[in-house]
Amino acid sequence: MIGLGSCASIPRVYPAPEAGNYHLAQIQGFHAIRSYGDEQPAFLNELVEDQRLKIARNPSLRHRNDVLALSGGGADGAYGAGFLKGWTDRGDRPEFTLVTGVSTGALIAPFAFLGPQYDGALKRFYTETKSSNIFIAQPLTALFGGSALVDPAPLKEIIKQEVSATMVRALAREYGRGRMLLIGTTNLDAQRQVIWNIGRIAASGHPKAAELIRQILLASASIPGAFPPVAIDVVIDGKRYQELHVDGGVTHEIFAYPPAIKVRHIERQLGISPRKSFWLIRNTKINVTYRSVGLGVTDIAERSIGTLIKYQGRGDLIELERLARRDGFRFHLTAVPEDFTIESKEFFDPHYMGELYKVGYQAGISGRSWRTSLGDQFNLKPRLRRKPKRLRVSEK
Repeated sequence: MIGLGSCASIPRVYPAPEAGNYHLAQIQGFHAIRSYGDEQPAFLNELVEDQRLKIARNPSLRHRNDVLALSGGGADGAYGAGFLKGWTDRGDRPEFTLVTGVSTGALIAPFAFLGPQYDGALKRFYTETKSSNIFIAQPLTALFGGSALVDPAPLKEIIKQEVSATMVRALAREYGRGRMLLIGTTNLDAQRQVIWNIGRIAASGHPKAAELIRQILLASASIPGAFPPVAIDVVIDGKRYQELHVDGGVTHEIFAYPPAIKVRHIERQLGISPRKSFWLIRNTKINVTYRSVGLGVTDIAERSIGTLIKYQGRGDLIELERLARRDGFRFHLTAVPEDFTIESKEFFDPHYMGELYKVGYQAGISGRSWRTSLGDQFNLKPRLRRKPKRLRVSEK
């Protein structure tokens, strides 16, 4: 049966780009809307000049640069949603210059970007949603050649309703003010992170802008194997192809911008010197947790994948702290507290998420949950090479 299933796999509408030219693929009708996360965008100078004009219209960009990065974490996104609401009620939540998101963080990001008026929508999603509101189980489909264990039709409908024409106009307006919303997906064919400029897509005026944004959000939240990949049509030299995109957390659990971008150099080009801050919300626990694991295949696989994701996320945070130091950003990190011990009974458990939302809210309104380094409190202090001590030889 498994052999027959592999023979009956569903073909793409268009072929995958070829290895030699896949990096030339573009979304038809759009310009400079995406780049790979491991390199400097080819159109960076164009974006810098565009930003120069926006700074003239929005002088506040000269004084502050607040970057909000939202990680993956599935249902644990309830922590980030609650934290943002608590931060709003505390009264010192900034207007972020840049918001980034992957996976569940990608679903939060547009609402966080547009501001506190969307806090209610986040609360409803992360406290009232059940697994049946997200997907329809179809295990036999996967056995006979399908690409996933579930059908994400319910999640597609939620994204369609939320990413309305009104939201797209709001995203375009904020992009025009010099603010940016970036979402990360994983190009499965290329094994690389793709960073999408959502505001630029919204501001393009293209009739399919909303549809593309919905595809990107769905792709970023599509756990490989469980959810099907999202096929995105591209063109190379006028010929059509299809890329497969999945969960942004496969390549980076959390990100700010490509490290190849030198922020200090861009600031000198623009003649600005803002106060800069990273605000990182890690929608899961950071430290390791002990749990006796059963000997079944499912138990072992689940625990192993969870461990892999945890250590990848820790590595991403270490890299972000280094990036903050290099580019002069103040570093702030919050994460699901280690003493939160309620267990979820299903993939999306409203009771679990409701309790975690409350924890996030209290953390946000208290203002005391920010950590300014990865030091001992998270057991993530980077190992630094110590310089050998110099022996002082007295004149005697």
